[in-house]
Amino acid sequence: MVTITNFRDIGGIKNKAGKEIKKDVFLRSGELSNLTKDDEQRLETIYRLGKIIDLRSEAEVGERPDMSVPKAEYIHIDILEDIKDEGASIEDFVKIGSPEKSAAYMEKLYADIALNTTSQKGYNKFFEEILALPQEESILFHCFAGKDRTGIAALLVLETLDVPREAIYTDYLLTNNLRKKENAQILEQAKKAQLEEANLEALHVALNVDSSYLDNFYRTVEKQYGDVSAYLKQAIGIDKGTKEVLNHRFVLD
Repeated sequence: MVTITNFRDIGGIKNKAGKEIKKDVFLRSGELSNLTKDDEQRLETIYRLGKIIDLRSEAEVGERPDMSVPKAEYIHIDILEDIKDEGASIEDFVKIGSPEKSAAYMEKLYADIALNTTSQKGYNKFFEEILALPQEESILFHCFAGKDRTGIAALLVLETLDVPREAIYTDYLLTNNLRKKENAQILEQAKKAQLEEANLEALHVALNVDSSYLDNFYRTVEKQYGDVSAYLKQAIGIDKGTKEVLNHRFVLD
């Protein structure tokens, strides 16, 4: 995709049984505020896009609304609605202050998302939309950069489909390569705005992903719930029956 940052299909990844997740169903990306007609057409015709799940805040949506895609339903789910003094927008990242604070900020954000009731309800709603997705259609989920709120959404989908943790991390870390150009542009703009060096370094850290962020998400989940399966059931509403339905539909035999 030319104008969609951090875009990828998470299909094709193999689960623990060696079976592939269906392709052209689960699409993850950054925001859709600058779609070209060509990309819009590709989403409509090649991917048969049925739903766009926007995980950003009301403020982000108001400032940079998604462009519409024909035949695709738009659903807004604010994952960070009730997480105070923390965000995952460019404005939030600029304020952090130092690279050390930036890494700690991101790790805390992932732990807070794991345990926050509104975030959990948001991801439950996300799965409800997946379950209601018409056959032969795809669902695209995104936030601002497509890395944190979206990264956790992808993790939850892949965990539900029994994908090995190593493969989940591999997909997650692709963001650092796929956002190189956009991140460089943001940092250049910040330099022109005369952002202090410490803030620039903090911004650089926050614009990338690190395995330690997912480590902290898993650590938090396992400390509070025992394991990911219990978390999916108790916090996200994915019980054994729902998991079987999702696997039957979205994993190739």
